[in-house]
Amino acid sequence: MTRVPVTMREARADDALFLLGIWQDSLRMADAQDQLSDLETIIRDADASPDQRLLVAECGSEPVGAVYLRATTFGPLNLEPTVQIFAPHVVPSFRRRGVGRMLMESAVSFAEERGIRTVAAAAAAGGRDGNRFLARIGLGAQAVMRVAPTAVVRSRLNVLGRALPHHSRLPRNPKQSSAVGELLAARRSQRRSHTVA
Repeated sequence: MTRVPVTMREARADDALFLLGIWQDSLRMADAQDQLSDLETIIRDADASPDQRLLVAECGSEPVGAVYLRATTFGPLNLEPTVQIFAPHVVPSFRRRGVGRMLMESAVSFAEERGIRTVAAAAAAGGRDGNRFLARIGLGAQAVMRVAPTAVVRSRLNVLGRALPHHSRLPRNPKQSSAVGELLAARRSQRRSHTVA
C-alpha cells in the first residue's frame, strides 16, 4: 500500500464520536451516550494537562487514527519516568499506509520533549497485528494484565478456598475467624461420632 500524507493534531470535543467508533472495545461497558460523555471528559482532561496528550491523525480533513499519551511513572512500584501509550488505533481502510508509524512517532516525540527515556504501549491481547507492529518497532512484552469482574474472581477464590486444606485457608475478617473455627470443630465432632458408631 502507498503511504498517505498524514497530519497529527490534538483532539477536539467534536472528535468524541470518531473516537467512540475506533475505541469501542477500550471504553467502559456502558451505553453509547455515557461512553461519549467519558470521551468528552478525557479530551478535556488531556487538553488541560501538560502530562497528557490525545492525538488524532488526519488524512486531508478525515480522521484516520488516534492515540492517547500520558507521561507518568512505569507503575506505582517502579518510578521510572515513562510515557504510556494507550489505544494506538488506525481505521481499517488506512492500515499499512504509515498512519500507525506516525502515531508512534508522536509518542516518541512526546517522550523526548520531556526527557523521558522509556515508552510503554498497551495493545489488546487478541490484537495480533497491533502486537506484531509494536514488537517490530522494538517494544517487548513486560507484563500481561488480566482483567475480570470482581464477582467472578470472588467466586473462583471461593472455589479455590474449598479445595485448600483447612489449615491453609485465611478468614476474610476476624468475625469470620471464630465462626469458621466453630464450624470446623462441629465437623470434626461429627466425623468422630460417625467413626465411633
